[in-house]
Amino acid sequence: MSAIDFACAFGTYLESGKVVLARDTRRAGERLKSSVISGLLSTGIDVYDLGVLPTPVMQHAITQLGAQGGVSISGTTSGAEWKALKFFDADGASLNSYRDEELLDIFYNGSFNSKAWNHLGKLLHYGAARESYSTALKHFLDVDVIRERQFKIVLDCCNGSASQFADQLLTELGCEVLTINNEPSPDARYYSLPEAKNTQAACQIVKPIQADAGFYINLDATGLMVISELGEPLEEEYTFALLTDYVLSESPGGHIVTNVSTSSIIDDLAARYHSRVTRTRIGQKYIIERMRSIAGVLAGEGSGGAVFPDFLYGFDGIASIGIILQMLAKRQTTISDIVKTFPSYTIRKDFIRCPVHVFHRVLRRISEIFADRDIDLTDGVKVFFDSDWLHIRPSRNEAIIRVIAESRHADDAENLLQRGKTEVRKAML
Repeated sequence: MSAIDFACAFGTYLESGKVVLARDTRRAGERLKSSVISGLLSTGIDVYDLGVLPTPVMQHAITQLGAQGGVSISGTTSGAEWKALKFFDADGASLNSYRDEELLDIFYNGSFNSKAWNHLGKLLHYGAARESYSTALKHFLDVDVIRERQFKIVLDCCNGSASQFADQLLTELGCEVLTINNEPSPDARYYSLPEAKNTQAACQIVKPIQADAGFYINLDATGLMVISELGEPLEEEYTFALLTDYVLSESPGGHIVTNVSTSSIIDDLAARYHSRVTRTRIGQKYIIERMRSIAGVLAGEGSGGAVFPDFLYGFDGIASIGIILQMLAKRQTTISDIVKTFPSYTIRKDFIRCPVHVFHRVLRRISEIFADRDIDLTDGVKVFFDSDWLHIRPSRNEAIIRVIAESRHADDAENLLQRGKTEVRKAML
């Protein structure tokens, strides 16, 4: 699929106006950026080229500039060689399912609104995106409370788009920040799903310097991993759990939105605050759509991303750091002490390679095998075993089937995972 054709399709879809464009630090992004700019200009769309910029900062710029949309060039979970174009609406949110379908229809139809030479779009520049975002975030947070605590933080930006920006913002919040991997680099480490191994460098620093926390931000600053003051990386599910605990403590009875693969810890925390949880298909756009339709107070997923609707309709790892610091400051406590109050779950994840044409048969057979159990068919097949569950679903961009299992006991989670993988292999035959 051609980046320039997708850009032409987006410009045709918008018909006129301005688009904000940003990318992460990786080398392939510059080449794709040129294609996207060419495609948009050819359809008469003016383009603000913001260069390397965190995706949430770009989303904020869309609304500040009164643009009709945005495009982010970032990575995917399929491998370092893959890049993704992410399209955004005028309010900074990802295109919803309906608009996504409209865009794809235009793309596959191939009939683009190409303009004559004297009606081409203009290339524009805007240098205040970071400053504007920082100002807005500081208005959103309780800055005085955070500054009073005088946090010491270890920050790993993995040489991504938040490098030399997130640390400055945290300094403005009164934090002493020790940074690693803080130079934007075209050879930035590939980041897919949050993993403890990604945080090892930061973990080794946190305890010796008596830092209050460590944070690992992904390449486009949409996701976050947290390290306790003990230098221990939290399981990936705990980023959203921390945020859920704080937001619901401030808004008891509020509605949380997450996907069907996120840990049951979210349900337990919601019950603590007499709140509700709604679960969606896997995919950030589905989470944001549902959050907006039910006026949720927080949305997110177990892979370390969260959306604060009162601030931005997008997954924001930088804002997540601010909220976690605000939580620690207001409660006068530590990350490890907060986590001790959470119910204990173990989640295990794996995948099995599977031809795409077999997906439907596998899901049908899995449903038949576990027909005597409660089943959720929101996305794939999720099977409940009292407080444990097994989730089997096909990937939407790879020829694999993902298998996820959760239990209150590590051995049970592993056994359930292996059972799920065995059943998938049998169903493939």
